[in-house]
Amino acid sequence: MTRHPKRPSAVRAAAVLAIATVLGGAFVTPAHADPAGPAAAAPVAQGEDWAVTPAAGGYDVTLDLDAPLPVRAAAPVLVVDGQEIGVARTSLDQRQVSVTTTDPAVARASDVALAWTSDVDASAPAATEQAVAPQAAPTDAPAPIDADPAAAGPYAVARADYDLGDQAVRLRGLGGRKGEMRAAVYVPEGATGKRPVVVFLHGRHEACVGGTPTDAGWPCGRGQTDIPSHLGYDAAGNALASNGYVVVSISANAVNALDGTYADDGGALARGQLVLDHLDLLRRADAGQEPRLSPLLVGRLDLDDVGLMGHSRGGDGVVRAALLNQQRPAPFGIRAVMPLAPTDFGRMTLPDTDTAVVLPYCDGDVSDLQGQHFFDDSRTSYGDDVLRASILVMGANHNFFNTTWTPGKYPLASSDDWWDDADAVCGPEAEHTTRLSADAQSAVGASLVSGFFRLTLGDEQQFLPYFDGSGRKPAALGTADIRVSASLPGAGRRDLALFESAAAGVTTTGQVTAVTCASVTDVESRPALPACVSSSSNAPDFTPAWLAPAVPATPSLHVAPTRTPTGGQVHVAVPASRGDLSGLSALSVRIAPDDTSRTNADVSLSVRDAAGHVATQRLADVSRAGQRLPGTRNAPRKTLLQQAQVPLAAFAGVDLTAVREVTVDVPSGNGGVLLSDLSALPASSLGAPRVVDRPTVRIADRVVDEGSRRGTVRAAVVLSRPAERSTTAYFDLAEAYDDHVVPTMRRVTFRPGEQCRTVAVPVLGDRRASSDRTTDYPMTVSNTRGGAVLGDVTGTLTVREDDGVVDERGRVLASAPAVGKAGDACAEALAAPTTVRATSATVQRGKRVTLVSSGFRVGESVSFRVDGRQVGRATADGQGRAAFAWSVSRSSTTGPRAVTVSGAGSLRTGSGTVTVRK
Repeated sequence: MTRHPKRPSAVRAAAVLAIATVLGGAFVTPAHADPAGPAAAAPVAQGEDWAVTPAAGGYDVTLDLDAPLPVRAAAPVLVVDGQEIGVARTSLDQRQVSVTTTDPAVARASDVALAWTSDVDASAPAATEQAVAPQAAPTDAPAPIDADPAAAGPYAVARADYDLGDQAVRLRGLGGRKGEMRAAVYVPEGATGKRPVVVFLHGRHEACVGGTPTDAGWPCGRGQTDIPSHLGYDAAGNALASNGYVVVSISANAVNALDGTYADDGGALARGQLVLDHLDLLRRADAGQEPRLSPLLVGRLDLDDVGLMGHSRGGDGVVRAALLNQQRPAPFGIRAVMPLAPTDFGRMTLPDTDTAVVLPYCDGDVSDLQGQHFFDDSRTSYGDDVLRASILVMGANHNFFNTTWTPGKYPLASSDDWWDDADAVCGPEAEHTTRLSADAQSAVGASLVSGFFRLTLGDEQQFLPYFDGSGRKPAALGTADIRVSASLPGAGRRDLALFESAAAGVTTTGQVTAVTCASVTDVESRPALPACVSSSSNAPDFTPAWLAPAVPATPSLHVAPTRTPTGGQVHVAVPASRGDLSGLSALSVRIAPDDTSRTNADVSLSVRDAAGHVATQRLADVSRAGQRLPGTRNAPRKTLLQQAQVPLAAFAGVDLTAVREVTVDVPSGNGGVLLSDLSALPASSLGAPRVVDRPTVRIADRVVDEGSRRGTVRAAVVLSRPAERSTTAYFDLAEAYDDHVVPTMRRVTFRPGEQCRTVAVPVLGDRRASSDRTTDYPMTVSNTRGGAVLGDVTGTLTVREDDGVVDERGRVLASAPAVGKAGDACAEALAAPTTVRATSATVQRGKRVTLVSSGFRVGESVSFRVDGRQVGRATADGQGRAAFAWSVSRSSTTGPRAVTVSGAGSLRTGSGTVTVRK
């Protein structure tokens, strides 16, 4: 997410709707019945279409809309008096948006507006330039690929579509709501044996249009059209199927209709699980155990050779699906994933999977190209042996990869997401626009999707140069401008300097400085490294993520000229033990002019051997990586690290068996330059993708009293099992806008054998009553490296008001249930469920029985429920034991009754049974 708390956000679309209900609600006291909650509070600030209302834990800021909010991949954000206050929830009718915030400044609001998580500031310095001249191709441009991956193959294509209904599956992470199980299935007729399977997942788009919406949001209401987004990838589906692959393009309209209201992660978990639900269905169909599906699928599906393509928020979804799959007892063989114009809200890393991220330069929806993080974050995180590619498609927008979203190809809810028709770079009506036509973009999409999966699943090696960063593309694409940066498999790659941290072997000479940097300016907590670029720039490698706004993004080396810009050099020493490069193919570096540069990064690479011989190669002769990308006043140019590869054979006269130094020469006249990933590359390959069962990492919820002075709360970051190797993850609690909790971001490291680590979060207590029973602060975990992958990415720190609760008139209200004395955070997070026992195994109707449970915090309130209904509370004693006398109604049903307990502070749960007799 592009978060700019110090500046107004650009607003380029209509606003979204928020949930009309107030968060929180009344908390119960230690009694047998819960008191009623207070009446709805009056607004403390309001305008014609917005209001700020006191709510549990802060304020609800709501914005009403004249028309339904456009459904798009980016998430809606509310901006109060020029400052973003958070990602908004949407009402089911898409006519209201709301944010609950702890920021007291909103109580004095004079204006509330809508923005989006991917908005880029049109006042940025880089935006004050007119479009740059057409970019010259390098003098040593590689030859195109003769093979066309999207060409029809030898097989006719049969369809085996299925539709099991609109509420056929429970959607994970959406509060128990159900969604459709519907797919278009493309099958190669006459192909023998089991065939590789490719699953397509469309992105966030209108689910239902026209007619009368339902109050539930899904299914579609009377007279509404269910938009068939899953039918928008016909070209790629037919191309793959005609070449022997089974393609299953699934519908996710229920998720699109519900995720803005119910999901805490943008719907990634729901989409990922939906993919696996379809694969489970297909597994049964392949085994002949699913009569609802076509017999064409029986015995035809190789579910050990699976690829996933996800468009827009579907990109987040397919990465999540691959991670969830790795945690299953019997996983599918997901070998390759392609996020296409994706969101990356949670900074997920994906190991052991061939990955290609497609970034459309003229994306008007996910305009910050945040999906670049899927490449950046995973490329060196696991030491795995797979191919990863970042593919920049010049002139492509967000929508036209899907024909259902394209005007002229589908009549309803289709649009060009680019906002300025006359923009010199991306406007379709500009005289010298770079924009691709709808047909040309569709052809590029079909080529990329088909080529990638034919390569990764079918081992069709003729397409490897398309994705390995060598600069070759199919001749069939003509003048389409496609730029690929690749991280080749780690087993053969020799990283000389990643530039992720300061290193003794990296030095400078001349009039330049070189500083390790990360992210953008103005992150919410104290940054670990200086910023690489301004927060107002459009820099995909460095843009913050919605769910991890303060986590360092793509540490790199920022090389800048001094006041006397006569040029300089960055020297990377190569130890003798790593200096034999004779068996390798090329030198590679990722490079970009920084966001303030007015010139291309015209640099050279030099190689020096042990005898002092030096050979130099100018990067511009072999690559466009150092060129400034185009931009205009209305659409700032993007600052994106791109790869330049120089064949080692070009360094004539140097002994490649004894290389001792590689130098990046930055001549005079250059502006600032960003560097990453100086590596010696092997011959290209796919490596060895595999499915590996790694521990998952999660953030545990934590509930504490506010306290009366400055203190520390320990939050637990937990692995699903002890670490088998060193593992890191990032903890982020950034959205704390009041004076009680200090924003905190920390890197968390697990040593082998450890399962839980804690992060200290400063809390500033007081002795004053307030109007909030509790205040919630979102916590996230992200960007795992080493030995674990992401599990539950979100958690909540809840701070209970322990000095009394009063309303705006000074009337005393009931406090939240007591949370007790907080115990060790890891012990509570790892505690197994406890048990509930009754003093008598059976109880007669009309009598009482005491229910007892233990293992709670001293002094915490424990809720007792029978068959899901709360019957009362008890306070845990000095040994953590809670007992409650349950009076059984004379009309109670007889037989076994399920008893459950939960602690208000420890959150520990337990269960048991008691039998009621006549």
